Amino acid sequence: MNRILILYILILCYSCSGNHSFNQEGTSFENLQLQKYSQDQLTADFDLMVNSLKEAHTGLYWYSSEAQFDSVVAVQRKLIKDSLNGLQFYNIAAPIVAYSKEDHCDIYLSDDINRRLNRSGLFLPLSVIHLNNKTYLLNSPVSTENIKGFELVAINGLPLTQLYERLFNTFAADGYILSSKYRSLDFRGLSREYAKVICQRNENTITVVDPLSKKEKTFTVASVLSQGLTNIHRQVSRENTIRREITSPAELKFLDDQTAMISFRTFSNKNFEKSNMRFKSFVDSSFKKILSGKVKALIIDIRDNGGGSEGNEDFLFSYLTSKPYQKYRYVEVSKLSFSFFDHTDYSSKEDREALEVELKFDNEQHSDGKYYRKPGRYAAEPVKANAFKGSLFVLTSGWTYSGGAEFASLVKEHTNAVFIGEEAGGGFNGNTSGTSLELTLPSTKLKIDIPILRFVLDVKKGEFGRGVIPDYSIQPTFEQFIKGEDVELQLAQKLIRSGIHNISQLITF
Repeated sequence: MNRILILYILILCYSCSGNHSFNQEGTSFENLQLQKYSQDQLTADFDLMVNSLKEAHTGLYWYSSEAQFDSVVAVQRKLIKDSLNGLQFYNIAAPIVAYSKEDHCDIYLSDDINRRLNRSGLFLPLSVIHLNNKTYLLNSPVSTENIKGFELVAINGLPLTQLYERLFNTFAADGYILSSKYRSLDFRGLSREYAKVICQRNENTITVVDPLSKKEKTFTVASVLSQGLTNIHRQVSRENTIRREITSPAELKFLDDQTAMISFRTFSNKNFEKSNMRFKSFVDSSFKKILSGKVKALIIDIRDNGGGSEGNEDFLFSYLTSKPYQKYRYVEVSKLSFSFFDHTDYSSKEDREALEVELKFDNEQHSDGKYYRKPGRYAAEPVKANAFKGSLFVLTSGWTYSGGAEFASLVKEHTNAVFIGEEAGGGFNGNTSGTSLELTLPSTKLKIDIPILRFVLDVKKGEFGRGVIPDYSIQPTFEQFIKGEDVELQLAQKLIRSGIHNISQLITF
């Protein structure tokens, strides 16, 4: 066993030991009055989850070996005890799902636990933002002093660095990417995950650092119910001019007579249709306007793009290159049918047969015994004769994910575009996504999304297990963030004014 795995297992043991989950104030989640289960029920649910992941998750061993995965499973299985409730079991099961290292593979609480959390859950009265390797308060949870904008460094005596390690062990990201995990804890995220993973109690202590004096201060704060946390989030939204996502799925703007910006919040056809838009029509018309307007510099903003319908990312990319390219090295599916269908959203005979027909139509077995997509199925979009040939800038963040990240990878691999912002939240080499099976565990009713299609991009320039790394890594300061200053866009415009046209001309500001 390598040293990294040993360290990971030690963290898991600490995260799920009695000192964490079961014997500190509030950590048994008694306030929720949750149903308890026998050791046999929990073990059966656990084994069904593990075996289903092994059977169906095509990319389960992309970033870790089978032996490493089995070692983590063995550690977590030993933590199962009699009379644990569903939330305690979640904290045993979730690290297994997280170790898949695939953001499309997720675990969800049961409907009953969610209802009880919404009714009786105790949450930290905090809204936060993670910027430049620090976590800042977006609200002031104490009445004696305004500590909005202070850096949060500890909760209930646990340093935030250690707290994040424990939270990050319970949900996945692609490969070794952390940007998406930090983004998941922004605003209400930290309070919600803390209540699920660490503890729930009536009072908490928070330790903060004054940004002016640099001195630490500790305060006692009372927990709030779910509605109270929602009210805090609404107040933060009202009081700050935070950069908002565009309201439509996509938007074209001309920033000046030579610069245009296209923002894509999604690549989902359904979301476009809900807004009475068509993705391809929007892209076609946008580039027609860009080309007729003699635009010299194009900024593409995919900071809020979590992906969508397969093929839209390369339809957009087809307007940015004049050379033919291959999108995927291969697309692999684990199997053409699954033994645990009865516990999934494909439990009906009609649904499972329809899926089996689709999988057999799209895929074929090769000599290595594995199933791959048939040649010619979902081929890459042909390049356009009127492709954009000017300067290209791409804005990314930890929310740039799935198809959004695939688009970023294609642009990085095949163009000289300049990337600005934060490491993309989706893996540079591809992802395991597409069709997912939603597994519901029979006793605890926890739900696990298991993706079954591994999309391996035909790319070489990036770092394995990471997202696209920006050429200019930049985030706003806290003051810039609450004022809504778009520092990534500002930098792109500054580079354009300075005559920067591609990555070979990068300069330092």
